[in-house]
Amino acid sequence: MKKKKRQFNDILFSWYGRYGRSLPWRKTADPYSILVSEIMLQQTQVSRVLPKYGEFLRCFPTAAALARNSLGAVLRVWSGLGYNRRAKFLWETAVLIQKRHKGMFPNKREELLRLPGVGSATASALLAFSFGLNEPMIDTNVRRVLSRVFFKDCPPSDNALYSFAKPLIPKKKGKEWNWAVIDVGALYCKAIGHSSDCPFQGLHGVVKDFRYKKPPKRFSGSDRFYRGKVMALLTQHKQGYTMAALRRKIQLDSERFYKVIFALEKETLVKKRGSILSLP
Repeated sequence: MKKKKRQFNDILFSWYGRYGRSLPWRKTADPYSILVSEIMLQQTQVSRVLPKYGEFLRCFPTAAALARNSLGAVLRVWSGLGYNRRAKFLWETAVLIQKRHKGMFPNKREELLRLPGVGSATASALLAFSFGLNEPMIDTNVRRVLSRVFFKDCPPSDNALYSFAKPLIPKKKGKEWNWAVIDVGALYCKAIGHSSDCPFQGLHGVVKDFRYKKPPKRFSGSDRFYRGKVMALLTQHKQGYTMAALRRKIQLDSERFYKVIFALEKETLVKKRGSILSLP
């Protein structure tokens, strides 16, 4: 195993030095910018994040600037990325950073995990990319690559994989190691349709497709689909809509409509004043 670990890192860094991706969030150590990119990249492809990342930072260049704005203003800039709760978490984190941390991002894992929307992978990303620590970021790509190379397509728990990966990272190479593994997973060692050009082909041999246990839920006609329609309409009209007008716009039966609206209200992604619904 020791030899295989050494081979893994040798291949990894050799490959990354030649083929690693150049992405804007890899050119900064600013924790706020890193957090914005990581939250955006959750369940969203890099190609969709790239233009929105630049736009978002132009509108809200610092955590303080983000905290000074309303959630509604943040949601309008976020529009188009989907999963609007991510924007809410980002805004809530910016507010907490100002109120509880005097405008400074914490550099301890346990403190980062207390921030809204920050899970284990995002906390590791902040520690590695902003603070230069040897923290493995166990996202879908890293999990898949390590599992195929070292665990024969039978991934252990994320906690076990984290413990395995941490000593695997060479000293002071946390940033590059994570970026490199992420890139190999995203470009070659894919969940389905693994590329024969994968630099780790010789280490893991023939691999199986990584398939989710649950089939993906349909999107068109789902509650998430209609949530997106409501948020898109409210983003375009600052004054909001009457409930009746909004229901006509999205063409949804009354029971289903109020279920969707209630869920959005509960998450404080929309607000209702009388019969008018708008962004916060």
